[in-house]
Amino acid sequence: MLIALVVPSVCLGGQDDPDKADAAQAAAPKNDNDASAPEEAPQQAAAELPRPKPDIAPQLVPALPTIPWRHDRHAFGFTSINTKPLPKDKEGIWALDFAYKPVRILTVEIPGKGRRNVHYLYYKVVNRTGTPRTFVPQFIMVNSSGQRFEDVVIPQAVPLIQAREDPTIAVRGAVNIMGVVPPSTKKGVDDAVFGVATWDNWDTKADRFSIYVRGLSDGYKEIANPSGEKPIVRYKTLRLDFIRRGDERNISEKEIEAGDPPYDWVYW
Repeated sequence: MLIALVVPSVCLGGQDDPDKADAAQAAAPKNDNDASAPEEAPQQAAAELPRPKPDIAPQLVPALPTIPWRHDRHAFGFTSINTKPLPKDKEGIWALDFAYKPVRILTVEIPGKGRRNVHYLYYKVVNRTGTPRTFVPQFIMVNSSGQRFEDVVIPQAVPLIQAREDPTIAVRGAVNIMGVVPPSTKKGVDDAVFGVATWDNWDTKADRFSIYVRGLSDGYKEIANPSGEKPIVRYKTLRLDFIRRGDERNISEKEIEAGDPPYDWVYW
């Protein structure tokens, strides 16, 4: 009769002892490449990365270059506007200084239209508010019956007008006049922007007309809407009044005179 003896295996070095194995593993040196090593804290890693530079806010309209205009310089033909606040103005509104010459007429060759008599208003703007101001002007000619004529883009007329008024001063038309007017802070000198509004269509029969200039102020007021809908917004607008003495056949700029009074601030 054979009897089988089962002899337990001898533990060499404690490898099969669970308690000793755990102790050995804990005592073993850590490997830098060990996947079980804890990762670096995300906050610490993010703090060490270089931060991107903050984005610069985009400028919707460019800064307009200015022309130095000395106070003692002879300003022949210009009419300066009084920009003092009106009793009906809200407190804290601003207004740009504005000066203009009488409406004049120039014959211009316009592509697709031929030779046209172009009415134009030559002006200069100065910002004395102490803060840069956005200037997006609108010039609307209105005859005595209320018909409106918007100023139009006539690139061919701008260099001709500059040559006639003052060749040394760059003048801007409807395309490039929109921008930010920097504040004028020098003593005895204005940092001025010169521009021109042009029309190739108007009422030749009108003996009176006005030009409404918007964009010189941030003033506005709301009035009740008769229909009961949203209130109607009126903007502080400069109105220039003119008288034209003559007929519709012989058009001449010498027949155009300033009204009496020549201008007024209105909410329009």
